[in-house]
Amino acid sequence: MPVSFSVSASARRTAAVALAASSLLFAAACGGSDAKSDKPAEKDGAKSTASSGAAKSSVTEAQLKAALLTEKDVPAGWKAGPSTGGLTFGKATKPECQKLLELMQSESAPMGAAARQTSNFEYGLQQVFGFDGDKAAGYLKGFEATLAQCAAFTVDMEGEKYPAAVKPLTVDKAGDEAHGYELVLDMGPIKMGFHNYVVRKGGALSTLSTKGKQPVGLPEADFKTVTATVAKKLDQAVKG
Repeated sequence: MPVSFSVSASARRTAAVALAASSLLFAAACGGSDAKSDKPAEKDGAKSTASSGAAKSSVTEAQLKAALLTEKDVPAGWKAGPSTGGLTFGKATKPECQKLLELMQSESAPMGAAARQTSNFEYGLQQVFGFDGDKAAGYLKGFEATLAQCAAFTVDMEGEKYPAAVKPLTVDKAGDEAHGYELVLDMGPIKMGFHNYVVRKGGALSTLSTKGKQPVGLPEADFKTVTATVAKKLDQAVKG
């Protein structure tokens, strides 16, 4: 019985992640243990989550909302989607690689951020995080070195281990710093590739995770166009 249950749980986890990736619909946040802190989904797939702890963001909720993409900001064919619940990609067996997964997945209070806004599309998930003081810069400290250290690592999903590969993506300079990386997760018969972007301006991080390197993945031109818009909106929001 224990063996049967373990296999079933693994199959469910694999199927859930594969379904999320194959449908191109990423999960916006849905609360976790502090479900009351989540507000109803807003127009254009936007959603808000604030930490229930004492931490305060040096960026206002209004600024975070202003940094969100809407359907007016993205190429034709993108479609705002509803929240599908919390999506996680397991735990990296190398601790230094965990942040690469955190930037892709939705949690109620991720990465020590005090506040978050999300905008969910069929082609990807954007998240904007507000941190206190210099914690945003601290979170990204040594990020390029992290990408090199995590060129190959293993992801643990409920006891099942899967190899992951990471390589840097070239992105334009933006904000106080900007980074891009491709993460490919090998789940046996299923290989999922994700193109990820993160840009920081002061105490705010704006991230974009999109499906890539697959038959119906996001075109490279779209990725460059949308990441440029992500950076521009964050810059304007924080300045404003």
